[in-house]
Amino acid sequence: MNLHFAHLSRWTIVYLDNCCYSRLTDADALPDTIAEAAKIRTIIDNRFIGGYVIIGGFAVSVEMGNNRNDAKRTASQRLYDKIITYDIQKTAQIIARATKLESMKFGPMDARHLAAAEAAQADYLLTVDKDFIAKCAKSNITAVNVINPLDF
Repeated sequence: MNLHFAHLSRWTIVYLDNCCYSRLTDADALPDTIAEAAKIRTIIDNRFIGGYVIIGGFAVSVEMGNNRNDAKRTASQRLYDKIITYDIQKTAQIIARATKLESMKFGPMDARHLAAAEAAQADYLLTVDKDFIAKCAKSNITAVNVINPLDF
């Protein structure tokens, strides 16, 4: 295990991508959206008693910063700052891995999220992006479990 995270060995490490934070501010009333938002809130609320920590990374910060809706961006950023245990910084190794993932047809932000989660040796990367989940499952290229929050 990465020495930086060695003290977390008894904890499950969970990386939430930006879609999870955005889901909490979606006005969409579709059943899946409502269920995902409720599950994400439960995951956040129970993070310590559930034996897991939530980590973030530079890719989440970049995507949040690109949200043009000031209220949603601010709400997401405040929550992110409040709940993450570690913020994975951009490194040459992470960018190299992300570039390799992009060459495998992952989108640029998905590649950065996955590379950051891998660098932190996350157990799970939670996302509501069904295409990202399917691509990870099909490619079988990572030890990180990329799943929908409903499956956590």
